[in-house]
Amino acid sequence: MTADELAALSEKAARVLSGGGGLKALAQLLADTTQGAVLIEDDQWRHLALAEPRGGIGPLPASFSPFYRDAGAVRAGNGIVKAQISEALLALCTQMPGQSEGDGTPGYVTLFLRGKPGREVGPALRIAASAAAIECLRRGSSRGQARRAFWERYLGGDIADAADLKKEALAAGVILPSSFVPAVFDAEDETMPAARDTIVQSLASSEALCPLAGSAGHVIALFPVRHQIDVTRARQTAVHVVRELSAGKTGTVSCGIGAYRAELLELPIGLGEAREALALGRRLFGRGVVAVYPDLGIYALLHSGADREAFIGFASRMLDPLAAYDRKHKSDLLKTLQLYFEVGENVKEAAERLSVHRHTIFYRLNQISQILKADLKSSKDQLSLRAALAIRLMGPNEEPHE
Repeated sequence: MTADELAALSEKAARVLSGGGGLKALAQLLADTTQGAVLIEDDQWRHLALAEPRGGIGPLPASFSPFYRDAGAVRAGNGIVKAQISEALLALCTQMPGQSEGDGTPGYVTLFLRGKPGREVGPALRIAASAAAIECLRRGSSRGQARRAFWERYLGGDIADAADLKKEALAAGVILPSSFVPAVFDAEDETMPAARDTIVQSLASSEALCPLAGSAGHVIALFPVRHQIDVTRARQTAVHVVRELSAGKTGTVSCGIGAYRAELLELPIGLGEAREALALGRRLFGRGVVAVYPDLGIYALLHSGADREAFIGFASRMLDPLAAYDRKHKSDLLKTLQLYFEVGENVKEAAERLSVHRHTIFYRLNQISQILKADLKSSKDQLSLRAALAIRLMGPNEEPHE
């Protein structure tokens, strides 16, 4: 295609939009121009339109999504991703441009061709993608703006009443689950928004919502929780995404996950914890890891400058399971843990002080590790436990240890 022919294609696309032809007509225009099949999908890889040239070109995949994320795909400097679908079928995919450079893409336009594509195919595909973006944004501008405004208010902590939250969500067309596990991802060695889009696509199969781009190009992901097992699945998904993308071409990806809270109104608090976990995880463990806020223990409290009540709550969460076990079984595990640390982890001296055999101390320590799900040999877990014991001893109702 010559420059004049590309200009003519652009004019035809403009006439399709002004005439109300929609995405189907745009797809058909590109299909007839290139003699290829055209698939248009939204930002979550959901089908919007499909068109083929007269006679068709054979079987097509239902979505280009798996090929887009495939490490074997060729990513050109002009933003076009090339993938060999079959021995005879080649696909070229490009994102629809957002309203500004920082905005996410409204969707994707994929062109399927038989044989080697000409040099003019890339510009033609980008013209069609730009026109499709205008149509998508025109279709969903009012609803999209309403949704964005809702998420900005909700995640910003500006909605304080549960009834108001449900009302505003309904007005914006947002269906809320029972609760969320919030996470924040960051691709540190790659420019945004390309890396951000890759992270969003990697999360697509997990049902995670990515409603807003976070500060500094972070990706905010909200994992729906309907059952307790969903909390574990959210963490497993985050680990998988970080490992998969860090091993690929996206660059090193890190993630912070906030604490699970059953109340939807507490999601902004969890999101703040996810951001803190991301920052603190990089300091403690380096890049390319998933840091979970509740697992950071005393580090998270020190990092956030928590108040007295937060420290007392932390100590209770750490030690209450042990205290409950002692009350139920009339055991001395909490006392044993306190003494074990006081004598410098000397099992022999602890046994003598408690008038028991040293094997009993080993047995109790193993019980403590299992109940608290902590590694007593880990410096991180030790710091959290020692701090929790110290906080507990300073409590107004706690008697001094003898």
